[in-house]
Amino acid sequence: MSTGRSSAWWSRNRYLDPAAEPAPTAPLTDLAAGPAGRFRAAREGLLALDGVAESVRFMGASWRWAWEYGIGNRKLCWLHIVADTISTTFTLSDDEVLRTAKLPRLAADVARAVSEGQRTGPVRWCWLELSDRRVVDGFLRLAGHKAGWLAQRPTPHRAPRLRGRGGAEDRE
Repeated sequence: MSTGRSSAWWSRNRYLDPAAEPAPTAPLTDLAAGPAGRFRAAREGLLALDGVAESVRFMGASWRWAWEYGIGNRKLCWLHIVADTISTTFTLSDDEVLRTAKLPRLAADVARAVSEGQRTGPVRWCWLELSDRRVVDGFLRLAGHKAGWLAQRPTPHRAPRLRGRGGAEDRE
């Protein structure tokens, strides 16, 4: 999923080598003060949300290394470090898009990212450059709402395993 960015844009990811996983805090020292501060604010804001965990994952030839945030197996968003910019990709279900439209004081940049999001299957993929602290704060408000919406849905679980005839449990 390119979320509207060209392959040339994504090829400027600061962390290109699939075999060299960056440390979770690498952008704090690898970026200039402004982008590093926005990364810190976004990362700390996301990790402060109840139940959110972070992982640094190689996401294939397009996205390369990204910081992934989720609640259990549900994805909240990804942070991207491309050249000297910080951006985020987040998904919204149809229900979440409707809920987003009803939020009071939704930041204009966030609303634009939602309206311009690419629909793929059951979700809309939205991309937003975190160009200044105001945009980061607006995004974190939406992320807080989405984390709450994810917490309201029951956690998907595996169906119980059926016990077949002749298994060890039948012989006991």
